[in-house]
Amino acid sequence: MDFDKLATLWILCLCLAGKCLADKPGQVHADQQHVDEGLSELCRFEEALCQDENAVLSFEALRSIHMQMDDDANGNVDVSETDGFLREDLHDHNPKAKHNSFHRADLLISVEDMWNTWRSSEVYNWTVEEVVEWLTGCVELPQYEDAIKKTGINGSAMPRLAVKNTTLTMSILKILDRSHAQKLQLKALDTVLFGPSLKNRHSHLKDFLLVVSIVVAVGGCWFAYMQNRHSRDHMAKMMKDLEWLQRAEQSLHDLQQKMFPAGCRLERLIGFRDRRRPSPAGLAFRRARLAAVGALTHARAVFRLAVTSRPDASL
Repeated sequence: MDFDKLATLWILCLCLAGKCLADKPGQVHADQQHVDEGLSELCRFEEALCQDENAVLSFEALRSIHMQMDDDANGNVDVSETDGFLREDLHDHNPKAKHNSFHRADLLISVEDMWNTWRSSEVYNWTVEEVVEWLTGCVELPQYEDAIKKTGINGSAMPRLAVKNTTLTMSILKILDRSHAQKLQLKALDTVLFGPSLKNRHSHLKDFLLVVSIVVAVGGCWFAYMQNRHSRDHMAKMMKDLEWLQRAEQSLHDLQQKMFPAGCRLERLIGFRDRRRPSPAGLAFRRARLAAVGALTHARAVFRLAVTSRPDASL
């Protein structure tokens, strides 16, 4: 009884294996036929890229994207199909800007049009470093940075990230999280078709303005520092001058105090030979006294002017 069950099980396994082997050559033949069609079409557009494996794979990915957008399968993507693709597949509810950048003046986009637009785009010429920058900044998946660098995916290989390719995402890039793989695919699809988002575009004008701002800021700080230093030096010098004027005023005041009693005694001793006509010595003394008082008054005026003109006089 057990032998009969084992025999039945073996027969069933052989039948299933035969069916799989019978179906596999047809599937392989269909895939090979699809690749051959894409290769012949690429050779028709650009014969120089027929032997470039990366270009062939990227072209196949763009053909798949075109087929995904071409709902009526007439070979051209019209305006309504682009609008539906943006709203349903990319979940963009305000697709006007992207719609205009994709179609421009051409209302029908063929595979050749899409390929030529892609070849002349900014993203096509991205280096591996720029793809890594896009991965970390736009996609926000920095954990796969090393895998991108190791694989060497540059801008020309971006369409391969924009289609469902489990071999590339899981086996090569080691992206096992399906949500991460889907996010990467949608971001790559958006970037390939409509270019990088504005927030991630490298702007040389912004870099120039940043450098100019830094230079102006440093120059302003240096100018303020020099002005502050000059003001401190000028203030120190002015304080020294004020101290000198104070000492000079005090010296003149002391001199006046000493001269006044002596002058009075000298005036009494000299007297006048004639009440109406003063003596020459008395006149000379009076002139000297008036000159000393004038000099003292002038020194005091200069001192007051210097004090009132100080920057911190109001303090």
